[in-house]
Amino acid sequence: AMVEKAKSFDVDKVKAAADGVTFDAPEGKVTVDGKNHHIYKTSYIGKIGKDKLIHTVWKSDGPIKPDPYLTTYDWAKSLSAGATDSTSKSE
Repeated sequence: AMVEKAKSFDVDKVKAAADGVTFDAPEGKVTVDGKNHHIYKTSYIGKIGKDKLIHTVWKSDGPIKPDPYLTTYDWAKSLSAGATDSTSKSE
């Protein structure tokens, strides 16, 4: 979908076109975040039952914005201290 949106196989063009691309994944619809190329996705917590199947015990209300660099958590601020990469700084 990103290649189609970019109308190119050029890596930089595909990366630039990534924002907002949505597709169906096994866990449901996911959307690519153009800033970090991770996906918005619905979170599930499961428990393995006696039947050896995974049973959902909690599910988020919808897709959760990706935060791969933990910029939205106060407790993680020191983890990115001194980082020079703009993606690891708070928005």
